[in-house]
Amino acid sequence: MNTQKILNIILAAVIVILLLKVNSTKDITADVDKPDDKQAERVDFTDIPKINIGHHSGVYPTPTTVVGTKVNGKTNWIAIAHIGNIGFECLVLSIHKSHFSNVGIKKNKTLSVNMISESMMIPADFVGMKSGKDVDKSDVFEYFEGELKNAPMIKASPITMECEVIDIYDTEHHDNFVVKIKNTYVSQTVLDENNNIDYFKVKPLLFEMPKKRYFKVGDYVGGAWKEGAKYDVK
Repeated sequence: MNTQKILNIILAAVIVILLLKVNSTKDITADVDKPDDKQAERVDFTDIPKINIGHHSGVYPTPTTVVGTKVNGKTNWIAIAHIGNIGFECLVLSIHKSHFSNVGIKKNKTLSVNMISESMMIPADFVGMKSGKDVDKSDVFEYFEGELKNAPMIKASPITMECEVIDIYDTEHHDNFVVKIKNTYVSQTVLDENNNIDYFKVKPLLFEMPKKRYFKVGDYVGGAWKEGAKYDVK
């Protein structure tokens, strides 16, 4: 066997070994459910001067939802991102008093809260732009009914909650509806092996003020109730 043939065999063997190593690394890393080992860029704001910009909420981004209700017997949808948890079974929805949906919510005392995925951005933004006073939005989403009356739920939503209104907290410009979640319907495709919601699969659409922009979920950077164990108590 001449020298050239030996070199070709060695080169081919090296290429095969490298390909096997790359594929093996891909298989391993694909199954690892943890953040990248590289530390996320950390910015220390301690010595950066701060300015007072007034009484503006800085708690953004928030998840975009579409609230479903019926007004005068007709289904109506409205995009709402001013939403928050109260414990584990209740939510608060802050909706400007001018909105058409408020009429139906106050009368029926029921509504649905539908999580919006990235793929639903355009119709969700539309129902937030147009008022039910001027436009019939009943056919924007295909929907189904659950146990509660007047709480239509969006079929395309990965997570949708049937809620009843238990209180209304009034502020100058907003009706703040405190609602209790009665039933939560989740698409099987966004559940993990333990039937927990996997928000990487949900791909929730996030909303930010004051620039009025939508965002998507990025990588997670640590485990809750785990990272704090690393804190060095002095």
